[in-house]
Amino acid sequence: MAVRIITDTMCDVPNDMADRYNIRIMPLTVHFGSETFKDGIEISKEEFYSKLEVSDELPTTSQVPPIEFLEAFKEELDKGNEIICINGSSQMSGTYNSAILAKNQLESDQICVIDSEGVTMGAGLLCIKAARLAEQGLTSAEIEAEIRESVKRMKYFYIVDTLKYLHKGGRISLSASVLGSIFNIKPIITIKAGKLEMVDKARGIKKALATTFDIIKENGWTLENKVVGINHTISPENFALLEEYLTKHYQVKEIIRGEVGSVVAINKNLIL
Repeated sequence: MAVRIITDTMCDVPNDMADRYNIRIMPLTVHFGSETFKDGIEISKEEFYSKLEVSDELPTTSQVPPIEFLEAFKEELDKGNEIICINGSSQMSGTYNSAILAKNQLESDQICVIDSEGVTMGAGLLCIKAARLAEQGLTSAEIEAEIRESVKRMKYFYIVDTLKYLHKGGRISLSASVLGSIFNIKPIITIKAGKLEMVDKARGIKKALATTFDIIKENGWTLENKVVGINHTISPENFALLEEYLTKHYQVKEIIRGEVGSVVAINKNLIL
């Protein structure tokens, strides 16, 4: 009997990590007007951002329906596997509740569903950790306990590089978007209790990075010997800048690199 890790596309597990650890990823659906696409299957990140750039309005998304989790869970159970399902924050999507409904319908104690209380790379790190623990031979119960503790400790920071999508999504006014762009304002966002919250803002990406690391220091958090996840949407130059800062100032244990997927970029307007 193996422990199989299942997640969804809100968690942005990098493809190489998903392949390496056999992590099963359930796709949310992306809607561009009348067009619909299974995230990461019928539309790639590159295709998504190309369509987003020319779209007058932000696309929308829909959660993974319970029936799809039900089918995935049954398939794994039929193979004799136990399941750890880690989903994007229940405060930001109904996907976690879909997984719970599927678990309850099957009435199986071989399924554990965990609310990551986060999105994108941080939630993805939880999935990778769970898969590594399973590879090491830990039981499903032991993995669940470890991941639930990690949920409490995980820290999230996002730097929004452009304000135009915040305006498109109705989060800020046109005047605020224009003024913010003129002054090169970069909002700094975190997650608390599963919800996005702006903690600060800075002028320019370098100042925003410095401010973010100041927040980490002020709270007494340490990155020494930690696994750190970094990702971006359409700003590889900022991605490289962040990685350079990390390696210069901290002795981190490991850096896991990835990209922000379309579902998170749409719903959270996190265009980094």
